[in-house]
Amino acid sequence: MNSATVSTKPLDRKIQPYGETGLLVQFDETDDAAASDAVTALNQQLLNLNLRGIESTTPSYISLLIIFDPSVMPGNRLASILTDLLECTGVQLLSESSGLRTTAWRLPTLFVGERDEDAIALENELELSWDQVVETFCEVSYRVSALGFLPGFTYLGGLPAELHCRRLATPRVRIPSSSVAIAGQQAGIYPMDSPGGWRILGRLPFTIFDQTNKSPALFSPNDRITFEPISESHFGELAQKADKGALNLDRFKQ
Repeated sequence: MNSATVSTKPLDRKIQPYGETGLLVQFDETDDAAASDAVTALNQQLLNLNLRGIESTTPSYISLLIIFDPSVMPGNRLASILTDLLECTGVQLLSESSGLRTTAWRLPTLFVGERDEDAIALENELELSWDQVVETFCEVSYRVSALGFLPGFTYLGGLPAELHCRRLATPRVRIPSSSVAIAGQQAGIYPMDSPGGWRILGRLPFTIFDQTNKSPALFSPNDRITFEPISESHFGELAQKADKGALNLDRFKQ
């Protein structure tokens, strides 16, 4: 695991109430990557303080939602703490002492066949062969930008421009859990069966979200992910082990 360094460029931001027990810190969305770095850094710095009265933090692409107990942590005090973090320690540079670590993953992926409807649609839209789509996708190290809209849904930044594509005009009723997909300028991994309008590239042989774990989501913001194509037989072997609880996912860390 590696220490993280984020952008040194200051960002415009605002702190605003979110109901009676929440504060939302929102960053300038003109630079998604820098805003995402800032959200990750601020979230870690706040967690490092281990403040009483903070019930949860929810990072997204350009904002951080903090839910608090007003009887323990008054909202005006929390706003002051956040302002100090933003202006004094800053979110411009995250040093090793901040405690943020990133994990690099290399994920075995069974890509769909060239006759799959998404493969055909992407070949036509991108003017690439399916082999070229897979090869281009696997050449990149992706950054976990945020988790949501479903619990554990993993948004990945860094999709090559050659693979930017339109969403489905009509979302599917069901996309299988652990599906790796792309839409617009992003890639993502579905944590559970759900409707969705992204183009499916392939699937992982294990789940990335388990509510029985202390940390249900397998990935964290700022993790780095690469994908490795595997055969259908290898996928089956890994999936069988995962179903039996016999697959140690640490083997996929780099």
